[in-house]
Amino acid sequence: MQATNSAAVSIMGLFVTQGLGVDVIWAGIALGVSAALEIPALFLIGRLARRFSSRALIASGCVAGIAYYAAMAFVSNPATLIALQGLNAWFFGIVAGVGLTLFQRLIPRPGLASGLYTNTRRLGAIVSGPIIVFGSTTALGYQGVFAACAALTVLALLVIVLAGRAPRRVPPKERLAAASAGQASGARPDAID
Repeated sequence: MQATNSAAVSIMGLFVTQGLGVDVIWAGIALGVSAALEIPALFLIGRLARRFSSRALIASGCVAGIAYYAAMAFVSNPATLIALQGLNAWFFGIVAGVGLTLFQRLIPRPGLASGLYTNTRRLGAIVSGPIIVFGSTTALGYQGVFAACAALTVLALLVIVLAGRAPRRVPPKERLAAASAGQASGARPDAID
């Protein structure tokens, strides 16, 4: 998710000037509007964090990110560009605000969790390069970068959903029967299929 944000911010100037054919100031306006909207989004996210899990909030951010990136692949004027920045603000606010909280819950060592989370930003900047290359070489041009970001955010949402699923609990009788069957066939109990 950090990589998609980094890719989108990196190409915004080129997208506006070459894709939309308008002055570069629109890139600054779009990014400024998004940054301004992130502030109230973070306050709202803080309130919602009392009622919803981190995973649910991150999933909502992914949905907003998918909508933003998919819509950006079809933007044809500055007004639509600016109108979509609310979705971008929600997406980035979730990634920035709730991402660290989730890391700290999953990794009980706060210094390690914060350090790893901070490095995801750097790693995202590195990974954004191939996203930009791949997306911009499609028939969509710079809008292809946004389409690639939408696809990656769909993938991130799937990972969040699957990671949140409870593992299937095997009743003790079934576990004992499976272990007995494995020993009877000569298989090692620690062997991986």
